[in-house]
Amino acid sequence: MKRSNHLRCVIAMFAGLCSGTLLAQSSGDRGNNNDADTSTMNVVASTADDSSTASRGGSSEPQYTAALNGTGLISMNEVDKHLLISSTVGGGWDSNPSNATGGGSSGVYSVSPYIGFRGASPKNQYLVQYQPTILGYMSNLYARQTLHRMSGSFIANLSDRWKAEINGSGSYGPNGTRFLSAQQTEAVGEIAGSGPGSASYLSNAGDVTYIVGAVDLSYRKSERETIVISGSNSFSRITGFDQQGSVAATKLKYVRDLSPALSLISYGQFSHFYGDLTCDSYGAGAGLKWQPKERTFFSFSAGPQFSTQACTNQKQLGFTYSLAFSSRTSRKSQVYLLSDYLPTVSYLGPGLWQRSVSGGYQYQVTRIGVVGVDAGYVSSDSLTAVSSYRGKFWGASYSFRLQHGIGVSYSYRGYITETGTSSYNRNLAQVSITWTHNAGQIFQQGNY
Repeated sequence: MKRSNHLRCVIAMFAGLCSGTLLAQSSGDRGNNNDADTSTMNVVASTADDSSTASRGGSSEPQYTAALNGTGLISMNEVDKHLLISSTVGGGWDSNPSNATGGGSSGVYSVSPYIGFRGASPKNQYLVQYQPTILGYMSNLYARQTLHRMSGSFIANLSDRWKAEINGSGSYGPNGTRFLSAQQTEAVGEIAGSGPGSASYLSNAGDVTYIVGAVDLSYRKSERETIVISGSNSFSRITGFDQQGSVAATKLKYVRDLSPALSLISYGQFSHFYGDLTCDSYGAGAGLKWQPKERTFFSFSAGPQFSTQACTNQKQLGFTYSLAFSSRTSRKSQVYLLSDYLPTVSYLGPGLWQRSVSGGYQYQVTRIGVVGVDAGYVSSDSLTAVSSYRGKFWGASYSFRLQHGIGVSYSYRGYITETGTSSYNRNLAQVSITWTHNAGQIFQQGNY
């Protein structure tokens, strides 16, 4: 990178640092009572996984969806309509944009507009979101990149006993751009956390298309019994390896509420892999969901999973599990942990078994500022793209919210990718400023 480009990068980061500090001081002097001093942590709702929801079928518990722009959580419960708009600009440093062993670093900048719409009535709620991330490098060696993300959710309370939920999401663009865009979250009880996708990264994979859709139909048989029928399909295409794969799955789940805080779960499931990997997998299991106190959540399910012989070189008999734990440890702090071993098609492409674990901690250090740390690990054997994969990520951030919907964030993320005999490291440091109108927050006052 030319010396002048280095200088521009340093000036840009210094300007962002100074402006953020001055804005924070100004906001603190004015003492805006509508900021995060009276904030509460929120619930994220997801139907994609048993461990990702704290709400029971037919209940009136609040449901939330993660905002694509990384600002936090959006309520699905209020009976009104909102246009959601935000824009994020950022700059920083990328240690290895080319994903090469010993690759050169470069300054980086990004622009991420965001738009969404949330509507609700007494019986139905829906949310649609779209966000592109436009990424550029100070060095002329690296081309400009654009990543597109969108999602949609629809909840229909058909009657006092019947409820339907439809969720879908998709992304398309260069695989490495995901790490410089807004970090995506999923539900862990009443806390939003980073899932295995944060560490699912194949170097030099080119453009990746990843689409997931799911439909849940719940029937409240009685005050204590709920039956849920689910169907889902995920699709992954990686141009750099000329591969694609999908998995269609169905699941039948029975939930028995022993008390308002404890539920027992039993399930049977079937998955059909098609594309570059073709086989079937089916299994059954049991588990529980437990909320010993208002803001502490624990979920665990496990059972045997059998795969047909068509899954060549794959493990035919396995034992799947999914675990989630979260807790509001104090008025200003929260912690989460996720771990699972499941058959899936993910950002990594077709691969029957995926192991993952991730965790994080958040603490509100000032009236408007939040510090967060996250780390995770994901692995998968006998992928169609590579023989094996191991990925690790870790990160830390400090963000604070100001008046007029403005937020500032300083973040660092690190990644290690191992595929067979190859290993790549990547480190990212960024400063970003976000203007938000009616979007989510990790710490927020009330609901939107």
